[in-house]
Amino acid sequence: MLELTVNARSPSAVTAALKKIKEMITTGAVSKETPVHIVLEPGLYTETIRYNLSNPLIMESMPGTRAESCIIQADNCEAYNKGLANRALFVFGPNATNVSLKNFTVANTHVKTIEEGSTLPDSAEALVWNNTSGTLFCEGMKIQGHQNTLFVKGFSWFLNSSVSGDVDFIYGEPDTCFFENCTIEAVADSRGDFDSFAVNSRTPAHKNGFIFSGCRFLAERRKKSAVYACRTDGKGSPSSEKDWDSIAFINCTFQDIYSPELVWDDDMNREVYPRGSAKAGIREYSSKTVFKNGTVSCADTSRRNIKAYTLTEDDFFSGYASRYLILHETPFAKMQQEKP
Repeated sequence: MLELTVNARSPSAVTAALKKIKEMITTGAVSKETPVHIVLEPGLYTETIRYNLSNPLIMESMPGTRAESCIIQADNCEAYNKGLANRALFVFGPNATNVSLKNFTVANTHVKTIEEGSTLPDSAEALVWNNTSGTLFCEGMKIQGHQNTLFVKGFSWFLNSSVSGDVDFIYGEPDTCFFENCTIEAVADSRGDFDSFAVNSRTPAHKNGFIFSGCRFLAERRKKSAVYACRTDGKGSPSSEKDWDSIAFINCTFQDIYSPELVWDDDMNREVYPRGSAKAGIREYSSKTVFKNGTVSCADTSRRNIKAYTLTEDDFFSGYASRYLILHETPFAKMQQEKP
C-alpha cells in the first residue's frame, strides 16, 4: 500500500499528492493495482479534486479528528465550469475501483443568487461518484452544498454521515445507494423562500435505487415554502431504461416541516413511475414524525402521494430488515459483514 500524509499548509495539497501518485504509476514505480492511503491532517483545504485512477483509494482524516475539523472546500458551479465533471468539488471518474472516504467534510460553498436566474448555472455538486463499476464507501463524512450536493451512479454506501442542501441535493442514477444511520438536512435556499427537495431519483430500470435506513430527515424552518423528502422529474416509463423513481425510506424520522405527501409531483401533473411496491418505486416502512416540541409519533401516511407504497411486515423482513438483506446482492456483500 502506498501511504501519503498531506497537510493544508501546502496549496492544493490533495491534488498535488494525486498528481505525484499518477506520475509514479506512469513511470512504473507503482502498479495500477496498488492501494493508496491518503491521510489528511486537520485544517482547511481549498481546492477541487479529481480522481480517476484504478488504484483502490482510502482517504481519511487523522485518527481522532472530527469531520468538521478537516474540510475540503471550494466555490464551483455550472456557471463557472460547465458539465458535471467540471462543476463539482470532488469527482470520481469511471476508472475508479474501490474508494473509501472517512471522517472529513466536503463542502461546495457556492451560494445561489437571484441574478443567476435558471437552475442549471447554480448546479454545484460537492461530491460526484460518476462510476458504474466500482464502489464508494463513506463513513463519518459531511457532504455540504446547496443545489445538487451529491450525485451518484452505480454502487455507494454512506454510513453515519450527513448530507445537506436545498434542491435535489441527493440525486443520480444509482443501482444501489444505501444511506445507513445518516442525517439528511434541507437547508434554506439562499435566494429566498423556495421549496426544498431532498432526493431526486433517476435510477436505471429494475434497480434498488436510493435506500435510507434509520436516517434522520431535518430541515431549517422557513416562512411559507414546503420541504419534500423527494420529487420526480416525471420522465420514468415502462419503456424507459432510466429515470425510474426508486426510493425507500426504512425506519426513518422526518421533522414535521416535511410535507405529508412525501413526494412532489407538481400536483399530480407529473408521472411517478413506477408505482410504489415492495421492490421499486417510492416506498416506506415505519416512518416517524418529529414535532417542533420534540415529541415523536408514527407518521400519518393517509396523505401520502397516491403512487407511494407502505411496506408490509413481510416486505420489510424479506428485504429490508438488515444491512445484509439490503446489500447482499451488491459488491458490498463482503464489506458489510466486516462493519459493526
